[in-house]
Amino acid sequence: MNWHSTAGKSALIKMPMQEHGVSKRKSEKAVNAVFDCMARALWRGDEVELPIGWLHIAAPPANRPKPKFQEFRNIQTGKISHRMARYPDRIIRFRVNPALIVTGPAPPPPPSPEMIKKAEGLDQLFFRLMGREITEPELRPLLLASVDPNKSCADAVLPGYLDRLLARLQELVRGEYRFPDFWTLRDTVRQLHSIRCCSLADSKINLGSFFGGLTGQGKAADLLVR
Repeated sequence: MNWHSTAGKSALIKMPMQEHGVSKRKSEKAVNAVFDCMARALWRGDEVELPIGWLHIAAPPANRPKPKFQEFRNIQTGKISHRMARYPDRIIRFRVNPALIVTGPAPPPPPSPEMIKKAEGLDQLFFRLMGREITEPELRPLLLASVDPNKSCADAVLPGYLDRLLARLQELVRGEYRFPDFWTLRDTVRQLHSIRCCSLADSKINLGSFFGGLTGQGKAADLLVR
């Protein structure tokens, strides 16, 4: 038994010891007894049922190579020997439980730690600007608002646009702006994107000129509250 292993037979022996306080000797004897019963059942030709499927004996494939004279090497002494290699007349096959087979597209992979950190940052920035938490239906419109006007809106699913959205929200937070509704924030992010594409060397000056230019047009700045 390998105490450093976390899989295979060693893991099965550790399980009764950790969960039920069984000694190592008794746990190892119990696991060996289960495997011995499974081996005896397979030898008789019976089917062994497992939680994930069934084990059964089957004939080897028709194209299985015949017995042949093969070279073997002792890994301890390095000595090379030759003997006839004979393949078994029966093999063990596994049949999975159909109830465990998941059909359809594979589930999406879990988010990376970097993506989780960005999502937490987005929640904090949105809360400072709106005074509440962001909802799922509001995320895609914000991403679409950060899309380059010269590109398709389908590109908004790219991770890079989340970085652009975070950069624009950070600019608004640094300017200490507050928004009365979500659509005002969305329109502001869209307009701020076009301004940043031209030049935004000084964030405070450009933000001020940007909102000042919108005031006469009845846009976001008319409803904006510092």
